[in-house]
Amino acid sequence: MGDIAFLLIIFFLVCSEASKDKSDLDVKLPYSEHVAKQKTTVVARVALDGTGQIYFDGVKVDSAKDVEWGVRNLLTNTVADDQRHVQFKCDKLQSKEAFEPILQAIAEAGGIIEAVGEKSEK
Repeated sequence: MGDIAFLLIIFFLVCSEASKDKSDLDVKLPYSEHVAKQKTTVVARVALDGTGQIYFDGVKVDSAKDVEWGVRNLLTNTVADDQRHVQFKCDKLQSKEAFEPILQAIAEAGGIIEAVGEKSEK
């Protein structure tokens, strides 16, 4: 029984959302009045930092195509929309030409994009 309990604890630690969050990325989020906390479960996290480097679940990737294949791989067995949410963080200094291919890659892979920003004060 002790072995099974330890295996279950390790399994849940590895699969938990906290283990996927790599908050040490240097991304300065854009401000908006329309920012609201979402209660959905995120399947993957994609970030574009100030230097233009793309991260998929905290790991550097070379291109938006890598993001598409990663999201597609994670979503192969999902059928419900609430299991398809992909969090996207983009540095506020990045241009549209830099982040648009990443958004398109997430959409083509079947992900529902949740953009992350900071709430601005009026």
